[in-house]
Amino acid sequence: MLTISIALIFSTLLIGTCSQGNKKCRERIRPVTTNDGDLYELIDATLDQKLVLECHYCGEKDDSRPRNWYKVNKMGLNEPHEVQPDMENNPELNRIQCIVLLSAHIAALARNLAEVNTEHSLIINNFTENDTGLYYCLGLEQQDESEKYNYLVDLVYEINQTEIESGNISAWMRYFYDYFEPANELLRLSNGKEYVHVREELKLRFELVSQWEPWGTCEVCGHAKGEAVRKKRGHCYIKITQNGKNTSYAEEDVYFLKVKAVSCRSVRLSRVFPGIGNLTKVIPDFIQHESCEGICNPDAEGVNRGWKMGKSKAFKYRKTFVLPVESHLTLVCPESTLDNEVTWKYRGKALHAGAATNPNVLVDTFNTLYLVDITEEQAGNYTCKVDDIKMQQVVVFVVPKSRLLTREFVRHLVYLGFILSLTGTCYCAGLIVTWNRRKTFKNFEELIDEHPEDRGEYEHLL
Repeated sequence: MLTISIALIFSTLLIGTCSQGNKKCRERIRPVTTNDGDLYELIDATLDQKLVLECHYCGEKDDSRPRNWYKVNKMGLNEPHEVQPDMENNPELNRIQCIVLLSAHIAALARNLAEVNTEHSLIINNFTENDTGLYYCLGLEQQDESEKYNYLVDLVYEINQTEIESGNISAWMRYFYDYFEPANELLRLSNGKEYVHVREELKLRFELVSQWEPWGTCEVCGHAKGEAVRKKRGHCYIKITQNGKNTSYAEEDVYFLKVKAVSCRSVRLSRVFPGIGNLTKVIPDFIQHESCEGICNPDAEGVNRGWKMGKSKAFKYRKTFVLPVESHLTLVCPESTLDNEVTWKYRGKALHAGAATNPNVLVDTFNTLYLVDITEEQAGNYTCKVDDIKMQQVVVFVVPKSRLLTREFVRHLVYLGFILSLTGTCYCAGLIVTWNRRKTFKNFEELIDEHPEDRGEYEHLL
């Protein structure tokens, strides 16, 4: 149990990088034990992956101060050098892109020419082993030492997603005993050449731990009441601790003397220590589940991510109205507030708030669209965007009142005809049945014979 507690404590200390797909950033508020333990964040990358390293803290905007990216190819052996991005005319051919704008003024000018990423992000397309190393973003001006945008990027083998373990904290404990404990015992006690070299010559202690990502959103949509869950992923990592002064080492050992941890699936680990690498690279990651409470929010859970990211070609909401001439209609763009930039368009032309060019189509300062005393000329397609996200499309048909009333009258006549036909059919069917069964009915004399006590009352009718 003590071993598990130590592993859990260390795994929380490894959290510091926020991953959004292929984007990596550092958390401003993160648990740190020592300054040496906060020099960089460990980043895993696979072959041919697109990797984006951000030069700001997670969830924060870039401050537009000029910055450059630097790289150390081999830790402890090379000096840092400035990253040189590719300079092809076609941006799609650039494998390494360094998006650096010298000022917000230049960024504003660039927006008039093309779409420009104003963040100082380092983009590596088609990642290879030559791209591994220590990357850090440094301001050209004086920079606060507490601002660390440093990433140690290592190449790892891809993991088979179908082999990932999952469950609650009790399942993780079983996972720990099944996978981590046997491997850690070998790392501590094995007499194999590699294990002895690591322990006695390099004076290093290898220990398997889980590096946990932050908790995801509470998944409420699609779950029964009281069964909502949130998840976080624990990556298999090897914690490296120095146990003394090493006696000798080769050039390929320097990396492990400088880093605090490596991925269990590290390609470098398998190349330098193939026996240890074969032992650890087959260990799956673990996804922990935990009960939570919340309200179904499709946007937070990614259901509407296409619209939120502005990548969907269709509008999120669609409506159709058929209106008579001289009627009124009020439209509000969904999911918008006064802080959003809302754009209304009619047949592709923008409708400006407060403009009086068309007295029948008005947009007020609260981004509400009014169709007043509408005529057939105002029929067409009305769309609205919220911060450049396609939100709603409204198709309006305008017809004369006489035509609309005639159409309603004809529709009601059809209903009336259906009811009369159904009633007439049932009535005729009843008559036919009665006629066919007429011989089974009793006449008046037969009824009197069955009830002689009533003969005196009805005798005058005989």
